[in-house]
Amino acid sequence: MRLFKLIITLIIFSLLGVFVYQNLEILNQTLPLKYNLYFVAKALSVKIYLLVLISLLVGFFMGLTVLLKFHFKTRRSLKRERIEKELAQAAFSQKPAPSQPAPSHAPESGTGT
Repeated sequence: MRLFKLIITLIIFSLLGVFVYQNLEILNQTLPLKYNLYFVAKALSVKIYLLVLISLLVGFFMGLTVLLKFHFKTRRSLKRERIEKELAQAAFSQKPAPSQPAPSHAPESGTGT
């Protein structure tokens, strides 16, 4: 299984490398960016590869936060269930065993006197 993972990882990285190599000319171009926030107006020039990298990282961290939200929610609910189960077991073990029912004082059938 390790060999399979290694081969797949190498294939993915080699495809990524080929993509970058073939698009190196485009990725090295500079884009002028302008933004205007009513009180601040700026103009920047940024390389395309930097924009692609930043957008990939932002997407990765957004996905990670969504994943971690569900992960911690599940861990919290499992911890709550485990504590409830331990409390139920502790309460059950502290209960005294039910005593034998007292014998009834009615005469048994079949004896005649």
